[in-house]
Amino acid sequence: MTARRLISVLSAGLIASASIVAAQPATPAAKKASKAGAKKAAPKAGPKAGTKGPLAPAKDTATPAKGDASGAAAKPGGAAAGSGAAGGEGSAVQMTEDPPPSDMSGVDENPDAPKSVVDSEAPAVVATAPAPKRSGYPLEQVPRPITLLQNMSEVSLNPHAQVSPYAGATALRARYGVTPEIQLGLTYMLGGIFDDPSTPQSKQAFHPGKAVGLDVTVMLQDWIGVQVGVPIYISPLAVSLTLGAPIKFTFGDKYALGGLDDLLNIRISRFAPTFYQELQNATNANDAMINTIKSAGELRVSLFGIYQYEPDLAFIGRTGIQMEDFASGKTDGCNGECLTTYIYAGVSYSPRRYLDLGFSIGFDDLAHGGSFAPAGFLAFRI
Repeated sequence: MTARRLISVLSAGLIASASIVAAQPATPAAKKASKAGAKKAAPKAGPKAGTKGPLAPAKDTATPAKGDASGAAAKPGGAAAGSGAAGGEGSAVQMTEDPPPSDMSGVDENPDAPKSVVDSEAPAVVATAPAPKRSGYPLEQVPRPITLLQNMSEVSLNPHAQVSPYAGATALRARYGVTPEIQLGLTYMLGGIFDDPSTPQSKQAFHPGKAVGLDVTVMLQDWIGVQVGVPIYISPLAVSLTLGAPIKFTFGDKYALGGLDDLLNIRISRFAPTFYQELQNATNANDAMINTIKSAGELRVSLFGIYQYEPDLAFIGRTGIQMEDFASGKTDGCNGECLTTYIYAGVSYSPRRYLDLGFSIGFDDLAHGGSFAPAGFLAFRI
């Protein structure tokens, strides 16, 4: 009886000791041994993640050594190896595929997302604006077109005076560019200082102008256009038709030649009004009141030349011949010689693109020294 109790007590003590030892944490050496056993018992890795098709089970190439049960229990791999040793074959390792992208069509792609290394190393493309083209009305006289630019307006004054007998006049002219090729013009004779031919006394005085006219200029090519105008004298009523063929040739940036801008002035009713000298209009109006035969009109063949000395400074010369009553000799329609030759020379200064100042001297008729006529010019554009 005593021996049986002793054996039972010893058996219970051994079982309790084994339980306590198994419950204690493994020592570093035991952990190292357990890892080594797990590596030996781990099956070969299955196919890479994302590979389609069935997965082949890994072969069991090793069994854990005795005493490595704690290591096998420490990690899942060890447990799988242990079970393989007990069952005689390895278990399959299931590999999960990566989930598909949430945006298969790229609709929700964020353009502000960080770029890849390849994109960051690519050279940046910088957009450059094209070289600005030259625009606006030229400051220089030589490259200026025959007509104004579209939607551009110009107002000018052209005062001048003849020395002997003294007669001065000033015309106001406005131009407007409807299109780059079409220009409208309006001219009004503001007045002049002269001896009124309708009065018996000789007296210099200012007389308001009575001539006004509308014209249109169409640029056919860069160097030629056509101009049609209708001058009207208010009292007594007189109407005429003006025709011109303005031309302009440029030679580089310094020289230009042109003319024929005031070619014809044809009488329609009573006499042909002019915008150059109000004394001529007053004389023709007085003769029309007493039914004196007057000129049928004028033919003017004029030429001008421009030398661009500086961008804002140019020298301008003009010359031509005028045939009163369309004749070169004496007729009943003109007083004295019908053929006259005129010449002027001047300078034009343009401190701004919108402003011109000019002055010229010359002769209205080279055959008469008293026709010496200084003139001024002022133009403002908007």
